[in-house]
Amino acid sequence: MKTKIFLFVAFLLIVLFTLSACKPEAAPTPDSENATVSEAATAPATEAPAESSNVGSCPVGSWDLSDFSAYMNSIEQNMSASSDNEFTMTSGDFTGASHFVFNEDNTVVFSAEEFTQSFTITTSAAGQTIDIPITLKINGSSTADYSIEADQITFSNQKSDDMVITVDTMGSASTVDQGLLGEPGSIKLYQFACPDVNTLSLKVIAVDNMDLAPLTLTRSK
Repeated sequence: MKTKIFLFVAFLLIVLFTLSACKPEAAPTPDSENATVSEAATAPATEAPAESSNVGSCPVGSWDLSDFSAYMNSIEQNMSASSDNEFTMTSGDFTGASHFVFNEDNTVVFSAEEFTQSFTITTSAAGQTIDIPITLKINGSSTADYSIEADQITFSNQKSDDMVITVDTMGSASTVDQGLLGEPGSIKLYQFACPDVNTLSLKVIAVDNMDLAPLTLTRSK
């Protein structure tokens, strides 16, 4: 049972953090980045958010993560389906703050201050229900380059900087190396939409066979 739980949590962390479209043999060039985006655009992908993808200079600017619940709920649904309901997940509210800053020079910064998301994985063993409390914590910042083609944002050249991501499972804490901008040396693909000048949604489209809800960001004041 411990092995099953470990594998399930490991898979969950891969969904939360790795989310990479591919890992190239060499550092990507602007031409290779565009080629990657074009190839991804022709591959089967989840549907985009229905909103308009360009409002003013969006996504350039500073954005606060305002809704993480829809994303977590979509992970819950996918996790239950992938395990044939052997494991279910229930998430709580997140606390703390996290921000995306898209600069005009095509660099992006993701930062978090005491960002905490708690959730519970439930399974059964020997006829008894077992609840496994898990807490995700993110502090620090990471940077990357980004490029835009149509309504798609590609992150590359990631640097972890001082970001620390820890996961506490039943009192046992471990550190995760990846971040929301993708693992260094990888290409990470989002679909974005800007329903108005103060709202930005980022939807991961680089995960096969998984439809994840977008992250909702609100322009910083």
